[in-house]
Amino acid sequence: MNRLRCTIRSTERCNANTRKVILELPVDAPNSSRGRKPGAYFRAGQYLNIVLASRSCPFSIASSPDITDTIELHIRPTPGSEESVEIESLLDQGTFLDIDMPVGDCYIEQPANTPLILMAASTGISQMKSIIEFLIPRLNNQPIWLYWGVLSADDLYLNALCSNWQTQIENFSFVPVVSEPANSPQWSGRTGLLPDAVLEDFALLNDVTIYASGGPGMVYATLDRFTAQGLDKNRMFSDVFSYAPRE
Repeated sequence: MNRLRCTIRSTERCNANTRKVILELPVDAPNSSRGRKPGAYFRAGQYLNIVLASRSCPFSIASSPDITDTIELHIRPTPGSEESVEIESLLDQGTFLDIDMPVGDCYIEQPANTPLILMAASTGISQMKSIIEFLIPRLNNQPIWLYWGVLSADDLYLNALCSNWQTQIENFSFVPVVSEPANSPQWSGRTGLLPDAVLEDFALLNDVTIYASGGPGMVYATLDRFTAQGLDKNRMFSDVFSYAPRE
């Protein structure tokens, strides 16, 4: 893991409360020169820590490791968090962020040899975006399902991009799921909980590989339900398994 000071190249509002942030990797950082081998600096699905005065805060990397000069993050404020206030202030200043990277062992280095299910909760879509954009030039008719669970339809800030993937990538399916449809009166798509949506589409899960983002409660409940439907627990991957291991 390396400590890097990255220039904030740009920030862009994705919706009312989420920003896309592009960080420029320093030219003289280890393994970060413009001519380095793609994928040599981090793996698709890994995350970084933004270093603050009091602690570090993790954020999934949203860009593919094939992009060698910048890092993309999706940052949403956390109500009541002093660290979140500090990060928002740094973004408003638009100068630099100190980061530690890479972190995490929930990543992918090549297409799986089974159908792939990606489950993203909220801004966890950023982790799945990195994986998908890394896989696109390497796919060989591998079926991929992307399930994105949000509270409100307004939270689907990458809906156009995900829908475009479904149009342009063979054997790719995008399933957005809104858990609180009462707050989205115009929404006509899938509703409910993310694991329920997967189980509505898959009676058996004995031949799939799953990557999941979300809180520990959601991830472990999903693991238990999916193993009951035939999933090999060794074929489900999540950062939760490392930072919040279950006894």
